Amino acid sequence: MEDLIQGLVRLGFSQKEAKVYLAALELGRAGANKISRRAKVNRVTTYTILDALSTKGLITSIMEQGDRTYVAEPPHRILTLLHLQQKELEDRRRIADQLMLRLRVFHNLSATKPKIRYIESIEGLRAMQREYEELNEDMIQLVGYDTFFKLHNLNISKEHQRELARRKRKIRSILVTEKQLSFPEELDVEYVTISPSLMNVHGEMTVCGNRLILFSFTEGIIAVEIISKTIADTARAVLELAWKQAQEWGDQIVVKDEGSKTQQAGGELPSA
Repeated sequence: MEDLIQGLVRLGFSQKEAKVYLAALELGRAGANKISRRAKVNRVTTYTILDALSTKGLITSIMEQGDRTYVAEPPHRILTLLHLQQKELEDRRRIADQLMLRLRVFHNLSATKPKIRYIESIEGLRAMQREYEELNEDMIQLVGYDTFFKLHNLNISKEHQRELARRKRKIRSILVTEKQLSFPEELDVEYVTISPSLMNVHGEMTVCGNRLILFSFTEGIIAVEIISKTIADTARAVLELAWKQAQEWGDQIVVKDEGSKTQQAGGELPSA
């Protein structure tokens, strides 16, 4: 019996809950006094525990002719309870993930010392993308598109695009590639493609608000994010100059206020 009690405790029961449940399971249908004596738990505590187990769906309370008796549900109900608890935990985890992403947006923004973060996985990239989706800032970026395209995950890229479109975020991209590109109409993106023969780039520089992120795409995804208004503003100024120059060099130019050239399907938005 003791090993059964300890097993139930490992599943989340308290010692007294395990004793009361096992006593009710063994007795079949019985009153609280009889269960209390079999479980060796005092009567008042037994009533409290029976109510708690009833709430969890492990005990059924039956009232007949003014007398209340209790019946333990079959043991497989414990598995059902565990599945429900697991689902609730997963729901809480999802809520926690969403809250953490939003809270990180505001964390340490007022500090003068730059905050630096390293990212070395697809999972880390997607977590960072979700943070950027939460920011109410437009983006400007320079991307070695051909190298990025070899590494990118199509499903992640589409999910990121949908979220940016939903939040009406504006993106300006200088894409180093000879591919003909197109992006979803609902996505507010302007871009210029530059031939790799003019600019040999195998990484990415993106500025969004007070954040600068630098990627290397040569050996998997490796990135450094710097949160600093001064550094981000400096990098933004460089990218603004590059954007103007790229429109003179560009092979394919799509700027919303100037119209766009004919596009081919297949383009995917780069990482950030």
